[in-house]
Amino acid sequence: MTNTNWRNIAELVGIAAIISSLIFVGIETRNSTKQAALTTQALEISAYQELINNINELNSLEIENPELAATSDKASINLDDLSLGERRSLYNFLWINWRHGDMAFFQYEKGAIDEDRLWSALGPVRNRLQYSYARDHWSEAQRNFVAPYRDFVNNMIAEIDDAKLSPKAQKN
Repeated sequence: MTNTNWRNIAELVGIAAIISSLIFVGIETRNSTKQAALTTQALEISAYQELINNINELNSLEIENPELAATSDKASINLDDLSLGERRSLYNFLWINWRHGDMAFFQYEKGAIDEDRLWSALGPVRNRLQYSYARDHWSEAQRNFVAPYRDFVNNMIAEIDDAKLSPKAQKN
């Protein structure tokens, strides 16, 4: 064999090594992509479970304290008629609503839940925002939340007000 033949064989071996390395890198990249997708899915599931836990916490408060549930669903509440304990319970209940909404909004921003799920999760928040006592509490509590969530809730309040002023709403 001549030097040219050895050089050709060495080049073929080198090319085969490069090709096999590229195949290996491709397989590893595909595996990494699959693993990243599985990790993302696990995080989304975890975030959704946290949202469900928040909903359960809200529900358990209403179940454990039916007076609170009855009070928090009244359109007009004279806070002076409530005892200090009732007022504290009501404010804690509202605080949990705002926190629940914040968690849902955060999960929506991160892509863990879609917009339909966001609006479903925000049902308790939207319901409470129809009442002036809840809005008063929100106006004090909102500074504890990030600006995008504050803006979202304040826009929700504006939409509720706009719906009340619409001609269709006034007929009903």
